[in-house]
Amino acid sequence: MNGPETATNAGWWYLDRHLSAGNGDRVSLVTKEGELTYSRLHERVCRTARVLAEARIAPGDRVVTVLPDGVDAVACVLAAMRLGAVPVPVSPMLPLDDQREVVADCGPRAVVVQDAEGELARELTEHAPDVRVWSAGPGAGPVTSLAEATTGATPLWTVRARDGRDPALIQYTSGSTGRPKGVVHLHRGLLAFPRTFGRHLGITSEDRVLSTAKLPFGYGFGNSLLLPFSVGASAVLFAGRFEPHAVAGLVARTRPTLLFAVPTLYAALLSMPDAARRLDLSSVRLAVSAGEHLGPQLSTRLTETLGLTVVNGLGSTECLHIFLATVPGVSPAGSTGIPVPGFEAEVCDDEGRPLEQGGIGHLRVRGPSVADRYWNRPDLSAETFRDGWVHTGDTMTHDPEHGWVYLGRSDNILNVGGMKILPSEVEDAVLAVPGVGSCAVVGVPDQDDVVRIVAHVVPEDGVGEELRGQVLAALRRTLPPFKRPHTVRLTDALPTTSTGKTARFLIRRREMEGQT
Repeated sequence: MNGPETATNAGWWYLDRHLSAGNGDRVSLVTKEGELTYSRLHERVCRTARVLAEARIAPGDRVVTVLPDGVDAVACVLAAMRLGAVPVPVSPMLPLDDQREVVADCGPRAVVVQDAEGELARELTEHAPDVRVWSAGPGAGPVTSLAEATTGATPLWTVRARDGRDPALIQYTSGSTGRPKGVVHLHRGLLAFPRTFGRHLGITSEDRVLSTAKLPFGYGFGNSLLLPFSVGASAVLFAGRFEPHAVAGLVARTRPTLLFAVPTLYAALLSMPDAARRLDLSSVRLAVSAGEHLGPQLSTRLTETLGLTVVNGLGSTECLHIFLATVPGVSPAGSTGIPVPGFEAEVCDDEGRPLEQGGIGHLRVRGPSVADRYWNRPDLSAETFRDGWVHTGDTMTHDPEHGWVYLGRSDNILNVGGMKILPSEVEDAVLAVPGVGSCAVVGVPDQDDVVRIVAHVVPEDGVGEELRGQVLAALRRTLPPFKRPHTVRLTDALPTTSTGKTARFLIRRREMEGQT
């Protein structure tokens, strides 16, 4: 079926619509293989949809994709969506146990992996005979090569009409706050997304997006697929791990206008020797930071050293993408910005009552792109999605002078000597010390179960052991005694999660293991 009713299918809206408008020759994706137009991608998606349909993949069936960022990953997601099936993108960088957990939790009818002889593929063919398994590469045994199957397939041009309330996508959270949860997004939420953060950015068809966050995660999916495809723009996809030199090379070759990353990656760019001279970021009109706290010191350095215009954002998988963002030249230093179009936000106390301006409490938001529920988690769904609001688990404050200010995850607030301490406040003070590249602050109980503040600090290039003393001396001037780190450790790099966020839980674990 292809008609006005298919407009409620998000897969049609993000892809077919551009061909209907005569824009099929515009570039959709840029990969190491070159540029791919919307028309060529559309044909690839329709051939993939035919293969899925002939395997009896039906509306509502889950299709797991464990693929690196690239054309295959995008084609599989959009092909499943146009059939009315529900794609479940999973990062191949996740540990095998995490991949198994997602597959077991969502109960897919089909799984697409990169390697037919990989362990996940072998386990599925041996123990889950009802699950159809394809590989993006060569086939082996019962695992069919999707590339070979699509080459001879007749494109399936029709699109399954969907109700806006039908599930369109399941995204699993990164697990940084516990067991990964499957967030169920509806077609109407994906269709509403361009009217929220997309409008805030003012993205157009002339933009080119480079995201260091990967497609399987909420931030990366919005950056590399939803945002550019909402306006007929292009996205740069990179299958490997993003490190500073890889980012520098991609920016130089592909000339993106929108750069999306996490603060840890931005700090690493600044730490490159002679960063201002070696990094040509002149094509980047906006550098967006989300995924973790971006302090005012780092934001200022990105502007002063690299010439970037920075947008600081706060979002969550439950809200599909960013729901609070700064306005360059308007938002005060240290602000998390304002609600993006279509979103409302409130700061509440422990009982869920809205607080007056200036109060510190828990953030709840609502808007048109929020998810419907967690997959198979009714109790947790009822706790998070309440009274029309998403209760985010973030601690915020809001006042006329600073606007909305993110203070940390509600479950990461430190209790030291009966005093509540925000790790982000201590980190901002450490980052203000000359010679500090990046840092992470955690609370660690000592052998007497007394919580001590520990700061792990990455020095800038060429800075030595003397930095530890300089940090401690500076904090004696800028922080009251109860907020000062008990220990400052210099380290070559901070551990990160698969989404590029600083893995504070690993720092905390290492500190505790060092006490035994």
